[in-house]
Amino acid sequence: MLTLSVDLRTASGQWQWCKQAEGCWARGEDCIRPLANPALEARAVTDGTHTLMVVRERAAGRASLLRSMAPVRVDAAVYARAVEECRTWPLQSVWIEAGLAGLRLQTGLGGVCPLYLAHDNGTLTGSWQLMDLCAHQAPDKLDEKEVMRLLTGHPRYGHDTLFTTIKRLSERSSACADPEGLRMVYPAAAEHALSSELSDGTDGPALVRSFEALVDHIYAQRPVTPGQTAAQLSGGKDSTNLAISLALAHPRAITPCALLIGGEAGPQQATRRRMVIEHTGFAPDVTVPAADHPPLAPGSLRRAHPEAISPLDEPHLEAADALAQALMARRITTVVTGFGGDEVARVRRPEGGPVRTPTAPTWCGERVRDLLGEVNTGISPVTVAPETALVALEVATPLLARRGLWTMAPFTEPELVRFGQRLPLEWKRDKRLLTERFAARGLPDEVVHPVLRENFGHLMETAVHEYVTGLLRGWGKDLHLVEQGYLDAAVLAETVERAALSPAEAAPYRMGLFLITAIELTLRAL
Repeated sequence: MLTLSVDLRTASGQWQWCKQAEGCWARGEDCIRPLANPALEARAVTDGTHTLMVVRERAAGRASLLRSMAPVRVDAAVYARAVEECRTWPLQSVWIEAGLAGLRLQTGLGGVCPLYLAHDNGTLTGSWQLMDLCAHQAPDKLDEKEVMRLLTGHPRYGHDTLFTTIKRLSERSSACADPEGLRMVYPAAAEHALSSELSDGTDGPALVRSFEALVDHIYAQRPVTPGQTAAQLSGGKDSTNLAISLALAHPRAITPCALLIGGEAGPQQATRRRMVIEHTGFAPDVTVPAADHPPLAPGSLRRAHPEAISPLDEPHLEAADALAQALMARRITTVVTGFGGDEVARVRRPEGGPVRTPTAPTWCGERVRDLLGEVNTGISPVTVAPETALVALEVATPLLARRGLWTMAPFTEPELVRFGQRLPLEWKRDKRLLTERFAARGLPDEVVHPVLRENFGHLMETAVHEYVTGLLRGWGKDLHLVEQGYLDAAVLAETVERAALSPAEAAPYRMGLFLITAIELTLRAL
C-alpha cells in the first residue's frame, strides 16, 4: 500500500504532504509514498511530537477523525483517538508513527498487498514490490528456511522472506525502526471458529441466502464505482460466486475478466463463462488467452527483466500482466478476486493434532532435507484470513498494483472467514454451499457441475518442456542453489532430461522446475 525511504539518523524537521508525482509525505530527503488508487485514501495528523500517516481502503459511510492528507495539528487526546481508529479500521490498512526515536509501522487487517522492509546503515526502505529492494538482495543472503519451503512446495506466511535482509510486515504485525535496527513483533493468534450444525428451521436455501447477504454487506462497506470495477470470472466456484453478487448489485456495469485456459477444458470454460455472463448481466467481457503469453518464453517478462520480477510473482505472470493491461485500457481501477474461497471447504486440523512435515522432492540437496523439521518455525501466529489466501495474494497483487489496480478479496474478510469456518462439514465438502448457490441462481447444469477440471496445468507443462529445460540444461551445474547445497545437481539433471521428452513427462515436475528456474533467474540478475 506504500513505498518508503527514511534516514532514521536524521529525525529533525516536520513531515509535510507533497502533491508532486501523485503525492507523498516528505521530510527533507525522506519520503513515504502511498499507492495511488481511488479505492485507497492517505490521511495524517500530528501532535507536534509524533506524526501519524495512514494508508487504508476507503470505507463507505464511516465517520473518521482523519480527513486530511497533510498532517493536521491536534492535541494528544485526539492523536490517541486517531491511532485507536487505525487499530479498529474494518478494511485493509497500514499506518506509520514517526517520532524522534524512529518509526513504528503497523497493519490492521493487512495482507492483501504486502509490505517488505529492509534496514541498512540507519535507513529504512520499504515497498510492496520485493524487487524494489534489490539493493538489499544477494545470492549469499538467502534465507535457508524460506528456500526449503519454496522448494518443497510448503510456503508459510510470516515476517521472513526469501532474503535474510528483507522482512515482511505481515497482517496485524508491527515493526519498530531506529538508527540501530528493525524489530518485528507478531500479534496474538486470531481466534477461529469450528464447524457447527445448522440451527432448527434453517435449510439449504436459507444458508445460501445468508451467504449472499454477507457478501452484499462486505461490498457495501466500500464505495464501489461500478464502471471502474472488474471481477475475476474464471469459471471457478469462488470467484464466480463473488462476481455474480457484484453484478446483481450493479447490473451490466461490472466488467468480467479472465485468463482463458485453452486446452481440452478450454471450450467448457468459455461456454460456462458465457452462460454466467448472459444469465446475470455484466459489462463487456475482457479476456486474454493464456497460451498467447506462455511462462518463461524467450523475451517474456521474467526472462527479459529478471531484475524486476520476484520469484514469488504469479507463475503465469506474462498472461496475467497482459490481462492487467487490458483492464487498464478499460479504465478499471479495482479487481475483485476469489482468493480465500477454499476456507468454505476447509476442515480445520484439531487443536494439538499432528503437524504435517513436508517431503523433499528427489532433486533437493541435504541442506533442504536437514531443514524439513523447521518448516513451521518462526511463522506468523494464526491469521485472521486463511494463510493460503495471504500467500496467494502476495503472489498476485503486486503485478496488479504495478498496473494501477487495487485487489479486493472478499473471502479474506473476517465475517466471511468466520462464516466459512462455522459451516457444517456436509456443506464444506466439494464446496457444496457455492455449488448450491449456482443452482439457486438458476444457472444451467453445465455451470453447476462441469465435467472437466479447469486449470493451467497443461500450459505450465508445455512451458517447462519447451523453455525451462533449455534454461536448466544451459546452466548445468552452475546454479546458485546447487552451489549452496539446496539442490542435488545429478538428480536435477536427470529430472530435466525426463521433462525435456514431452509435456506429459514434465507434468510431475512442472511447479518444482518452474520455481527453481524463477529463483535462479532472480539470483543471476542481482
